Amino acid sequence: MSNSRYGFPAFEMVHLLGLGLLLGSVLLLNARFFGLGLRRQTAAEVASDLAPWTRLALVLMAFSGIPLFASKAPDLWSEELGTFALKMSLIVTGVAFHYWVQVPLARSGNSTWGRPAAAFSLLVWLGAAVAGLSLEFL
Repeated sequence: MSNSRYGFPAFEMVHLLGLGLLLGSVLLLNARFFGLGLRRQTAAEVASDLAPWTRLALVLMAFSGIPLFASKAPDLWSEELGTFALKMSLIVTGVAFHYWVQVPLARSGNSTWGRPAAAFSLLVWLGAAVAGLSLEFL
């Protein structure tokens, strides 16, 4: 990518598209847990409807994120390792929490833990986004 004028921006664009899809699908499910929208559907229906978009988002982010990382690996490894490790840890936590906690909660119809789970999810994804942005802009 270092020899291409458009390589890095193209992969960055795909990465940001994936991020938008991921955060959009997560926000919609969390909004449903908070009762802020999509009230005509159950949380299970919302989770099911958003599942293909969430998977597509994760594929796009992995597909584009690996080359982006490779192009900046020396800098990330030497100067930004703590922030990068925090970002990746939060992403892994967010994905695991989504699939192992939120989706099963949605399927079970458990409204007691839906709101706390949604709040935790929002904090994790906000932290991942801030850590990711700080790698580029701070």
